Amino acid sequence: MASARKKKFLQTRTNKYFHILDQSPRLINRIDPDDNRRSTDLELFALYDSWLSLSQREQHVTYLACKGYKNPQIAFQMGVSVTTVKSYLRHVFLKIGIRNKTELRLKFVNFDFTRHAPPHI
Repeated sequence: MASARKKKFLQTRTNKYFHILDQSPRLINRIDPDDNRRSTDLELFALYDSWLSLSQREQHVTYLACKGYKNPQIAFQMGVSVTTVKSYLRHVFLKIGIRNKTELRLKFVNFDFTRHAPPHI
């Protein structure tokens, strides 16, 4: 039987991204003073540049991770080991400047994978 203290801890513990994942994506119409483009356009251009900096295998891993696949499922889809998938993900995290899969999914939430899919999908 769990103690009252442990129960209280488990009840108050939530994912720190729950409020972001719960909301639908929205367009921000803020204009950057140095440029006449919307800030979302600049963010999408930066995201596209990040996407192009990845190798084909890293793009494939990113695509599958953003679709919600777990590491063993990604490994099975690509025909590699789970350790290799973790290595690819580490490289992606370093190149894009994030720390985990949740941030990866949040970063690519508005990215059009149907238009910019890796070549072998």
